[in-house]
Amino acid sequence: MFENEYIFDKDLIKEYVFNVIGKKPMLRSLFLFILGLILYFIVEENMKYLMLACSFVGIFCVVAFPVVMINNLEKAGKRLHNGHFEKTFVTFGDNIIMNEGKVHLEFEYNQIVKIHQTKRLIILSFSDNAGIIVSKEGFTKGTLEEFLPFIKEKTNI
Repeated sequence: MFENEYIFDKDLIKEYVFNVIGKKPMLRSLFLFILGLILYFIVEENMKYLMLACSFVGIFCVVAFPVVMINNLEKAGKRLHNGHFEKTFVTFGDNIIMNEGKVHLEFEYNQIVKIHQTKRLIILSFSDNAGIIVSKEGFTKGTLEEFLPFIKEKTNI
């Protein structure tokens, strides 16, 4: 059995957005920016400004998306817990139990489809933009070194 606890504050939110849920949209927006610039120099005169506009939309999205996501996640977390961040407790036994303030969630290991690792987090994803967050420094029962093989075996990933 493993136990993990942490406070999902703004720094961890940023790490989660930039490394997990924001990665694909930001890469797509960057692609749109680069494609728009390339096409600006290739297409006929009357289409140049449309391509330049696409390029500006792409770079705007690269910058704006993470800012909006970080603010939305922070506001949603605080709204859920009356204006402040609550400590999250995650327990790994027969299933995964997550408690954050008055919120209680339970998951089965087979719901996990991908494991992401960042500098301070392990994200057990069950979709492209949702998952169970585990702090690498937050183990109160078990260790990170023991947890990684355990979770890979339990999830078959």
